[in-house]
Amino acid sequence: MQDALPGLHDIVTPEAVSWMPQTIGWVVLLVALVIAAGWAVLRRHRRRAANRYRVDALEQLAEIESALRRPDQRTEAASALPVLVKRVVLSFADRGQVASLTGEPWLAFLDQTYGGSGFSQGAGRVLPELAYAPPSARTPDDERSATELVALVRDWIQLHEPRRVSRKAEHA
Repeated sequence: MQDALPGLHDIVTPEAVSWMPQTIGWVVLLVALVIAAGWAVLRRHRRRAANRYRVDALEQLAEIESALRRPDQRTEAASALPVLVKRVVLSFADRGQVASLTGEPWLAFLDQTYGGSGFSQGAGRVLPELAYAPPSARTPDDERSATELVALVRDWIQLHEPRRVSRKAEHA
C-alpha cells in the first residue's frame, strides 16, 4: 500500500470555460442585440419626449376641471379651456397655419385631428364662445355641459393624432 502512494498525482481540474465567443456568429449576434436594445431605448425616449406636452396638458386640464366645480372660479376656468386647446395644437402644428383659426374652421381642424365630430357638432361647439364672448357669457350652460366639454377635451388630448392634419386643412 505504501508503494502506491508515491505514484498518485493531484486531481487535475479542467480550465475554466471562456466567456469569449468561439465563433464570429456569436459576436455578430451580440452586436445586433446591443444595437437593437439601443435603438429601442432611443425610440422610447423620443416618443416620451414627443408626448410630454400631452402629460402637461392633462395636468392643466385637471386643474381647470377642479376650478370649474367652484362657482367663484367657473368663468375663469371656462376661459382657460380654449387657451389650453390652442396651446396643445401649437405644440404639434405649424403656428402660422393654425394660430389664426377661429370659429367653424377651428372646430373642423380639431375634429380632423381627433377623428370625430365632437367639436363641430358636440360639446366642443362652445369653445369659440368661451374664448371670445364677454366674461359674463363665458360659462358653460350647466354643469353637465361643462363635464361633457372637459371629457371631450381630455379625450382629444389623449387621442389626437398630429399626422391627421392634412396639407389642405393647414392652408385653410
